[in-house]
Amino acid sequence: MLPQQLTWEQAVAQLQGTDLQDRYYAAWYLGTVRDPRGVEPLLLALQDELDRTALGGYPLRRNAAKALGQIGDVRALPGLVEALTCTDLHVREEAAYALAQLQDGRAVDPLLALLQAPEVEQPWEAVIEALGQLNARQAEEAIRPFLQHASERVRSAAAWVLYRFTQAEALTQILAELLAHPNPSLRQAALFDLAESGWVAGAALLATADVALNLRINALKRLFDVALQLGQVPPSQVAELIIPQLDRLF
Repeated sequence: MLPQQLTWEQAVAQLQGTDLQDRYYAAWYLGTVRDPRGVEPLLLALQDELDRTALGGYPLRRNAAKALGQIGDVRALPGLVEALTCTDLHVREEAAYALAQLQDGRAVDPLLALLQAPEVEQPWEAVIEALGQLNARQAEEAIRPFLQHASERVRSAAAWVLYRFTQAEALTQILAELLAHPNPSLRQAALFDLAESGWVAGAALLATADVALNLRINALKRLFDVALQLGQVPPSQVAELIIPQLDRLF
C-alpha cells in the first residue's frame, strides 16, 4: 500500500509546489504508479534548482530521474541524456539506470562517452550496467579495463556485462569469488550480477549462496528469464540447469 494515495492532479500539484518534502514524495509517487502523464512534469523537476543540499546535490532531480525510468516512456530520453551532465554524481547515476529502462539505442553514445572520460569520476557501475542492458556490444573495449577497477561492485558489473557479450568463462570467476565475499552486501550484489550475466552454469552457486532465501529465489528466476531472453543457451538446457535449483529451495 502506498503511504499516501494521490490523484494524478494532486501529485503534479505537489511536484510543482514549494514544500520540498512534498515535491520529493510526488516524484516518487509518479514513478510508482507509472502514469505516462507524469513524464512532462517530471522532466521539469529534472531541471530543478531549488532542492539542493549544502554539498551541491539535487535530491529532487535524483527522484525525478528514477521515476522517469520506472515510467519507461521514450519522451524522457533527451532530458535524461542531459541529466548525464549534471554536477551531482547521483543524478548521473539515476539517469543512467533510467536510460537502461527506456531500452532506446540512442542512449548508448552518451553513456559510452561518460565511460571514456576517466579523468572525471562517474557512476561507473550504473553506466556499465546500463550499457549491458542496452546490449551495447560496441562498448566492450571501453568496459574491459574496469575488470581491474578498485571497486568490487564495478569489477562485478564489468564481468557480468562482458560475459553477456562474449561468453568468456574466465569472467565467471570474478562473479563466483564475489558471491563468496565476507561482506554480505557484496554477496547480495554479486548474486544479481550473476543472474544478469545469463551464466546458467552458475545456477547452483545462486542456490547455495550465503544470502537470504527470497533473494536466491528471485535471482534464480531472473537468471532463467535472462538466459531465455539472450538465447545463447537452448531453452531445454536452461530449464535443466535452473529449475532443479529452484525446486530444491521450496
